[in-house]
Amino acid sequence: MPLNNSGPISLGGSTAGQSIALELGQSATAQISLNDAAVRTLASVPSGAIVMPTNFYGKSSGFTFNQTISSDTTNYNLKSAAISAGWNQTSALIATVTINGGVYVYSTSTGSYAFDTGSTFPAGSTLALTNNGIILGRGGDGGTGGLNTTPGTAGGAGGPAFIARYAISVTNNGTIGGGGGGGGGGSGDYG
Repeated sequence: MPLNNSGPISLGGSTAGQSIALELGQSATAQISLNDAAVRTLASVPSGAIVMPTNFYGKSSGFTFNQTISSDTTNYNLKSAAISAGWNQTSALIATVTINGGVYVYSTSTGSYAFDTGSTFPAGSTLALTNNGIILGRGGDGGTGGLNTTPGTAGGAGGPAFIARYAISVTNNGTIGGGGGGGGGGSGDYG
């Protein structure tokens, strides 16, 4: 969880969002100083004076992943995309994904999701999605038509659009919809 953007921040303490020790994954009573390498890295001040609390406002020890999907995309997996961007899977993931208006994120199979968060994220991870486009499951296959003594068959079920395997904040300004079922096959000459 990122440190707060205003107000007090302490080196230690038990309040998440206000404790540098907790943000670094240490206990609230850990012995740390402003000169520790991890503290300087969090403050983005490799040397010299650290201004307390200003240099820590909004900082996070997690990996920040911001992605805008601006072209049609198939079978999107947020966790896989963050890994491809350099996330090590051990630090908390702070992810924000935005799908632009008019963009389709869709599935190529009724057995897979168009948008999948992925699972097993480290503690402190936060995921957010702003959908301005269309997240769409694949439609089911149509049934086969009947012929002579063989009746037509039913169409297949449509596929799912979205799965949250980990908590995610969703702002949906577009459409999230499962694929429709395929139409049944006609009877043909079946009698």
